[in-house]
Amino acid sequence: MKKKLLLGLVTFSAASMLCGFDSAETVDSLSEKMQEASASVAGATADLTMNVDAAINISDGTTDSSLGLSLKGGFGYDISMDPIAMKMDGTMNVSAMGQNEDMALQVYAVPDESGVLKTYSYVKDSTSGEEGWTVESADGLNINELMEASKDMSMNFSDLADWGLTFELAPEAADVDGTECYLLSTTIDSDSLNTLMQKSSEITGQDVTSDENVGMVLSMLTGLNLKLEYYIDTATYMPVKIHMDMNDSDFSVISTLLNAYLGSAASEDAPASTVELTVNDISLDMATNYGAAPEITVPQEALDAEASGEAESLEDLVGSAVEG
Repeated sequence: MKKKLLLGLVTFSAASMLCGFDSAETVDSLSEKMQEASASVAGATADLTMNVDAAINISDGTTDSSLGLSLKGGFGYDISMDPIAMKMDGTMNVSAMGQNEDMALQVYAVPDESGVLKTYSYVKDSTSGEEGWTVESADGLNINELMEASKDMSMNFSDLADWGLTFELAPEAADVDGTECYLLSTTIDSDSLNTLMQKSSEITGQDVTSDENVGMVLSMLTGLNLKLEYYIDTATYMPVKIHMDMNDSDFSVISTLLNAYLGSAASEDAPASTVELTVNDISLDMATNYGAAPEITVPQEALDAEASGEAESLEDLVGSAVEG
């Protein structure tokens, strides 16, 4: 009887170790193990999908109409930690107000000889035919020095409470395609977003919240409810999935602003109309795998565009594609 009991305890203990989920973990202990695990990561690949499904509903009391808004994107990432580099490619479809745009995107981010991060971006609009490369440099930002400095920084998830972010650890394991995970989650609302910006201003010495445009955007985000979920492999302590959505947000403030704009633009003899923004889904999911550092090489055509001066700014290129 004792032998059977001992065998049962050993079997249970082994099963628990294989299972990996430890209910004694806390937000801080999990955060520390994640930092230790990430120190040995050489590279990663990731797949990101994003979806926006919304509509602007207009009514003048007798006639109702709806203008659909949608965005669907799928992107693949290769990330190298040594040397620091990133490649992204994917497609995005945007449909709004009866117009449809399909774009193919490529991005290469690599440090130059001095360590300044340089980004090469390619955009092709299959609808308008607009395409081309852009080159942007993060002047004054040495990515190698930044990565080295980050190694000396230690910030647990609980430390982010001062930044307006409170993380919670689910009491039970979560499953991601057969991988047992810890689930860490938090929510960003308009108050926590304002706290984030204020803390950032303290560090940078620039009060971005005093900017008129930033203030307008913040006012439009009243009612924001952005859910963040991190799924962390119980065996490796690395995040294998990140989920974000705004589906519990209140968008009535935006509807009010749309109504105010519609009222100011309407003629005196036109029937009064009301506008309501409805959102079915605004979400983003990213799945990540870890391994050896991938080799990331900027295409020769991007380097040629830079050398010839033909590369536009990203803002001009995207703008011309959308207008086309």
